[in-house]
Amino acid sequence: MLRKLNIRWVPVLFLLPSIICYVLFKYYPLVNMAYLSLFDYNIVNPPGKFVGLANYAEFLKSTTFWQAMSNTFVFFVLYLGLTFWIPIVQALFLMDIRKGNAFFRFMYQLPVIMPLVGGVLVWKWMYNPDFGLLNYWLEFFGLGPYLWLNDASMTKLAIVLPAVFAGNGISLLLYYSALKSVPTEILEAAKMDGAGPWRRMWTMLLPSIRFIIIIQFIAFMSSVLLAYDNIYIMTQGGPAGSTTVVSMLVVNSAFQQSRFGISGAISVFMFFVIALLTIVQNKISAEKD
Repeated sequence: MLRKLNIRWVPVLFLLPSIICYVLFKYYPLVNMAYLSLFDYNIVNPPGKFVGLANYAEFLKSTTFWQAMSNTFVFFVLYLGLTFWIPIVQALFLMDIRKGNAFFRFMYQLPVIMPLVGGVLVWKWMYNPDFGLLNYWLEFFGLGPYLWLNDASMTKLAIVLPAVFAGNGISLLLYYSALKSVPTEILEAAKMDGAGPWRRMWTMLLPSIRFIIIIQFIAFMSSVLLAYDNIYIMTQGGPAGSTTVVSMLVVNSAFQQSRFGISGAISVFMFFVIALLTIVQNKISAEKD
C-alpha cells in the first residue's frame, strides 16, 4: 500500500519537525480560540457556560469595537501609502549602484537589528512636547511645538512616521533578489529600442516581480491589521481611544477583563477578515494575469 502511494519519505521526515511545531503553535491555538469563543469562559471552572454566538453578537453591537476597526483600517491606509512602496523604490535604486552595492545592502539591514521596543521608545522620547528632539528642530523653522502623541488629529501619523525612516531590510533584499533575476538582455534590448527608465520600470521590472509584491503585500496587510506593540508603547490606545486598534481589544478583553470568550470571538472575526481580504487580493491578481 505504501509503495503504491509513491511518497518520498526523506523530504517528509525533514519537514516533519516544522509541521509538528506549526500544528502545535499555530493551528491548535486557532482551533482552541474558536472553541473558547463559544463560551462565557470561566477560569475557575473552564470552559464555563456555553453561549454559542452570543460573544460575537455582543462585540459586533459595541461602538468601541467599530471605533477600533475604524482606527485599524486608518492605520492600514497610512502604512500602505507611506511605507509599503519604500523597499521597492530602494531596491530599484540599489540595482543601479555598481560600486559599494554590498555596503549599501548591509547598511539597509542595520535598522532590522534594533529591537522594536527600543526604537519605539527613542521615537516616543523625540515626540515629547517639552524636550523632544523633533519640536526642537522644528523650532528653527518657526514651527511647533506639536503635541505629537496627545493630539488626536496627528497621533496616528506620529505612530506611522517611524516606519517611514526605519524601512524594511528583509523586504528590500527580497525585491532586490527578484529584480536581479530579470534577464539583463531584455532590459538592454528595451533600452536600445528607446525605452526610458520609467517605461522599463513600469512595463518590465515591476511586472517581473509582481508575485513577490503580492506575497509581501499579504504579509504586510496581516502585520498592520494585527499591529499592537508599537501602538501600545506610544499611546496605550489614547488619546480618547483614537489609536485603540482591534488587537488591543483582544488583549484587554483577555488579560484585563478576563473575558476570554469575547477575546477569542474578536480574534476569530479578524482571522476571517484578513482571510477574506487575502482571497480578494489573490482573485484580483489572478484576473489581471
